[in-house]
Amino acid sequence: MLTENDSSVRSVERALDILDCFAPGQLEFSLTELSKRINLAMSTTSRLVATLEKRDYLSRNRDTQRYALGSKLAQIGSLGFSNVDIRKTALPFMQDLNRIYDEGVSLYVVQGNERICIERVESSRPLRRVINVGDRHLLTRGAAGRVLLAFLPAGKRTALLGSDPFTTEEALAELRRSGYAVSLGEREEGVTSIAAPVQDAKRDTVAALAMSGPSVRFEGPGFDDRIARVKKCADLISDALGRR
Repeated sequence: MLTENDSSVRSVERALDILDCFAPGQLEFSLTELSKRINLAMSTTSRLVATLEKRDYLSRNRDTQRYALGSKLAQIGSLGFSNVDIRKTALPFMQDLNRIYDEGVSLYVVQGNERICIERVESSRPLRRVINVGDRHLLTRGAAGRVLLAFLPAGKRTALLGSDPFTTEEALAELRRSGYAVSLGEREEGVTSIAAPVQDAKRDTVAALAMSGPSVRFEGPGFDDRIARVKKCADLISDALGRR
């Protein structure tokens, strides 16, 4: 004989069974389809679905009467991914990029009105640009700085550009379209840097990935390939952080 506690647990399991029906390519179901999929009576399925809809775990299309996943699940998913350590997630991808070119690879985030390096994979070459975790730089200069600046709220961008009009809103808009930035000796003569945005599950830009080194090693026909590799690496980190 089921106790009240057993019955409650079973109801939770059945509700989770309903949510488990949803998958890529299977984004909407009618009540009848859900009932058949979890092998449950229509009356019981209806009660569970109504509760899930009330709590925003499911959303019903009023025209088709079909159900999709609700906004509450997106909120919970975002909270889960917000606890992911960006440094820990990004490091293996940064190491892969470093192995291809043996150039320094850095990860920056916004802190106040500056950017701070939170992770770094150093080049093994004698001639290299040394950057340390904890180094701070302006947001208005350098490829990584401009990537982070481009995705800040408009008001903050305006204030920062007012204090250092090194770049323009038009240039930042183009950066958002292209998905990368290049610095040719902006902060230090003879140093080139390529940077791309890293996004989280909500598609917010949470970091900038940058590869930098002596300009003499970046020049030439392989430069476009380097840009593509940096963008791809940033995309892989973003996907690992839950971006879809």
